[in-house]
Amino acid sequence: MNAVKTATMILFKIGLVLFLALGVVVVLTQAVGLAAGSPGLVSGVVSALGLAMTVAAGATGLLAFVMAYVFGWKPGED
Repeated sequence: MNAVKTATMILFKIGLVLFLALGVVVVLTQAVGLAAGSPGLVSGVVSALGLAMTVAAGATGLLAFVMAYVFGWKPGED
């Protein structure tokens, strides 16, 4: 069971970094597109990275749900 806890925690951390990094890239690129007056850049980055960002966030969220059972977390615990 310890190997499962370790594996889920590693996968969770990778997923968290991945979707947060993708989100930062999307927002910064949109800011540059807005400052440059380029609507294609603003919408294009979402077309290019939006699906990957959403899938990574969803998978990480599901993994966090699984971790609640694997680690035996209870509601209201700190």
